[in-house]
Amino acid sequence: MNATVEVCIIGAGLSGLALASALRAQGRNVTVLETRDRTGGRVLSHNGHDLGPAWIWPHNRRMLALLPRLGLRCFPQHAAGRLVFEDAAGTIRRDLEFATMGGALRVAGGLASVTDALAAEVGDGLRLGQHVLRLTEDAEGVLVATKSETMRAEHVVLALPPRLAAGLGVAVPDVPTWMAGQAKLVASYPTPFWRDEGLNGDAISHRGPLAEIHDASPSGAETGALFGFILPGATRAPEFRDAAIAQLVRLFGPRAAKPDEVLIKDWSTDPATAVTADRTPPSGHPNYRPLQQTSRLIFAGTEAAPEDGGFLEGALAAAEAALTSLRARLD
Repeated sequence: MNATVEVCIIGAGLSGLALASALRAQGRNVTVLETRDRTGGRVLSHNGHDLGPAWIWPHNRRMLALLPRLGLRCFPQHAAGRLVFEDAAGTIRRDLEFATMGGALRVAGGLASVTDALAAEVGDGLRLGQHVLRLTEDAEGVLVATKSETMRAEHVVLALPPRLAAGLGVAVPDVPTWMAGQAKLVASYPTPFWRDEGLNGDAISHRGPLAEIHDASPSGAETGALFGFILPGATRAPEFRDAAIAQLVRLFGPRAAKPDEVLIKDWSTDPATAVTADRTPPSGHPNYRPLQQTSRLIFAGTEAAPEDGGFLEGALAAAEAALTSLRARLD
């Protein structure tokens, strides 16, 4: 058994990394265990394209304060132009002056820039590829068992979806994991050609595997990109990719037929994010709230946030609440 650590954080997503960075800055002995071989959790970017969450909003004060501290910047979601609408019969309209995400902000270089910067601040306290099997709480702390070792922690923070925490032997209510049943596709192009035609990149479609589409081009529009939310289960169809590209062609024209790259991420099949129950998304946004804690265990994922649960801002709110709780316990 390894030496005791003050705080063991399970999960190196936005919440876990933000909490670990704050604790390390206070000189605390912190270890972060992450089952994946990367940091970020549901934050995932490839070549600057976000395959997980993509937006922050002007009222997200924690996110907007964090970006300049990390030397990062945000830019407005492209909103100038018309939306494309396709009904179930295949009738298409391109005359709607509306932007579904007007006012939203995106992080230059992708949201993984945020979690990468926080991970750098955590430094050698971060350990990847560490799949936690079970937690056992006793009078002296919590035993954290992984495939390769068992460590003892004075306190454990569960910075992961409650449904995953339930698999560690922790008593927790059944709380849906936000967006875990979703999948995204990003198609990149040499230019955002749809803007030349007066389109803003937004589309709502009732015919095809992509239900909702948005402009995902980088801040300077040096290249173009469209991303679509995929209907649940659609990625499992063998013809999915071809059907998605054909849909983009119907909506945005023949120049959409040959993307430079197509990225697909189905979160519902990611065992570090979702369980079987998550393949059926909730009908609306759940009423997330803080989860009951024990004397040694604290919940800090976005589904346990005191406000803005499920969102990036909620992840930071949960980390903030966990930090307050730990200060009272450790001091």
